[in-house]
Amino acid sequence: MKPDIIELHRAIDAEDSAYAWGSIPDMKKIHPKLLVAVAGGIGKLEQGSAKVSDATAAGADIIVVGRAITKAKDVRQAAEIFLEDMQKAEIDQYRVMTDF
Repeated sequence: MKPDIIELHRAIDAEDSAYAWGSIPDMKKIHPKLLVAVAGGIGKLEQGSAKVSDATAAGADIIVVGRAITKAKDVRQAAEIFLEDMQKAEIDQYRVMTDF
């Protein structure tokens, strides 16, 4: 059985390495209904970080953003910058707090 969603997550200690997003089109050829999520170091506001538009251009369907929003001085502005970078008029948004 094939999964419905796969997440490509770059660990915090590997943020100096390149993103492994080149394989997204190949994954979708194998399973056309597959959704691909990307996470780890996506930060529109951080120097050298990948942008949401980089991830979507690589074929990502779901963008997981953490520190770039949660540690921002202005959380609302940071979120709005990400939404603007998505270049879509309307999206489904869900905020899941994982600080336990």
